[in-house]
Amino acid sequence: MSEIKLSVSVAIYNIEKYLPKCLESLMNQTQKEGYEILLINDGSTDNSLEICKQYIEKGLNAQIINKVNGGLHSVRNLGIENSKGKYILMIDGDDYLSENTIEILFRSLDDEFDMIAFGFEWKYESKSLKDRRFNIEKIYDEDLKMTIFKNELNTAVWNKVFKRDIILQNNIFVPELNGAEDYLFVYEYLKKCKKIKKIEEVLYYYYQRENGLSRDKSLKFYENNFKVLLELLKKEQKIEIKDYVLSNYIYLVREYIKKSEKTEEIKNLLRKIEEKIDLKYLLFKSNVRLKMKIRYLKAKGRY
Repeated sequence: MSEIKLSVSVAIYNIEKYLPKCLESLMNQTQKEGYEILLINDGSTDNSLEICKQYIEKGLNAQIINKVNGGLHSVRNLGIENSKGKYILMIDGDDYLSENTIEILFRSLDDEFDMIAFGFEWKYESKSLKDRRFNIEKIYDEDLKMTIFKNELNTAVWNKVFKRDIILQNNIFVPELNGAEDYLFVYEYLKKCKKIKKIEEVLYYYYQRENGLSRDKSLKFYENNFKVLLELLKKEQKIEIKDYVLSNYIYLVREYIKKSEKTEEIKNLLRKIEEKIDLKYLLFKSNVRLKMKIRYLKAKGRY
């Protein structure tokens, strides 16, 4: 058996309609050796587990790990704990890969780089959109956490390869924040990196299903996202980061105030964020677009 260079952890929970396309993309990879596939079933109650078994019978070289339902963060962390590869790729089972994804990644997996981030497309029912942040290939070797605040990189884990040693040695695990868990993980990981590489090729297809987790606009979704923004403000005081937080904050507030139900927990989070963010300075002197500032002021009068 060849050395395991990469561990591919697949998050699975009640996605029987979408899972076959993901498993097909894994089974048809042009790179055939040097990696393992962990299918982590988070207590699915539909046919997802049976579909995993069927694809293994068809020839997919993968291991199934069953667990009690605990949410996406628990799946990500279990994948890290059970991986044997030097590098880890954490994907969602309702998305899929290009057939040459792992082959292309293997060309860039080098001790020189602590993270590889690669291009992706959002897949809708009638169209596809590429993330323009990946229109060029680039290497970063300084102030790496700023790549997300300068909008050079997205904050999801599924289009990134991480070094397992960096995760374990620095005790970086995915927090329990459904709908916002990837954000803080990527941020904390970047703080420990020395050099990262961005690949322009589209290697991942992020399927936008109507009932997907990313579209869950429950009160818990907003609460978790506001918690992430507050946590970032506690950790960082750079004006670029405050600008970034303000833009995201305005977007979330404008959506949240449309909901008929409100909570005291979120109200307290909004108050704490506004205390930390120095709104007077940001609204009049920051680089946040004027349109966003006007949107905030309109929203402010409604909550």
